[in-house]
Amino acid sequence: MAKAASSRRRRGGKKKSVIGTRLWIAALVVVAGGIALHDNGPVRNWLNAHLPDPMKTASARHAGSPSVGATGSGARAASPEMARAAPAPQPRPPMPVATVQTAALSGQESLLGKAYSGTFYFCGQSGLDNCVAGGDLFWFKKQAIRLADIRAPQTDGARCDAERQRGFAAKVRLRTLLNQGQFELVDWPNADGDGGGRKWRVVLRNGQSIGQQLIREGLAHGVSEASKSWC
Repeated sequence: MAKAASSRRRRGGKKKSVIGTRLWIAALVVVAGGIALHDNGPVRNWLNAHLPDPMKTASARHAGSPSVGATGSGARAASPEMARAAPAPQPRPPMPVATVQTAALSGQESLLGKAYSGTFYFCGQSGLDNCVAGGDLFWFKKQAIRLADIRAPQTDGARCDAERQRGFAAKVRLRTLLNQGQFELVDWPNADGDGGGRKWRVVLRNGQSIGQQLIREGLAHGVSEASKSWC
């Protein structure tokens, strides 16, 4: 029995040794073949030309198969049920046109026959509104008004220093008189304006002309004395 078991062990060891030797030989053949294939360019080119590339085959198979999204989209586009269910586009209603309301422009105030009052400054300090520009010229409610019943001495266009000084005095005095209370503006019967956009008006307070008061104080001339010199 012992001899039989020893014989079987020897045969099994020989088989394992033969199998291991064959595996080593096969591995050496594969390695040698790979080295030869790598070194032999024509053989490698022939194999590449005649054997299919698994990567290219997989890519072509993937490109040829329709995607799920595309299939679903095509099915939705071709579905007659969904085409019938889609509502038809409705035209937009026309936008309402806004009605432009044109405000009636009120005409310029005539500045006649009313009692007026205000705080007057010298023109150049308050703009051209409620200001005095000369001994016979002032602005009221953005309108230039010239005292129609007097001719005051000039300041900018004075012909001498005496006229210039009298002109400044008349300007200061007119401002003081206008600031003393209410006054009335009466039209001048000969003309409404002087052609330069200034209104001819007679300024009254309690029925008395402010222009005539300037004449009495020696700060203005009457209309009939307009050519009289201040020099």
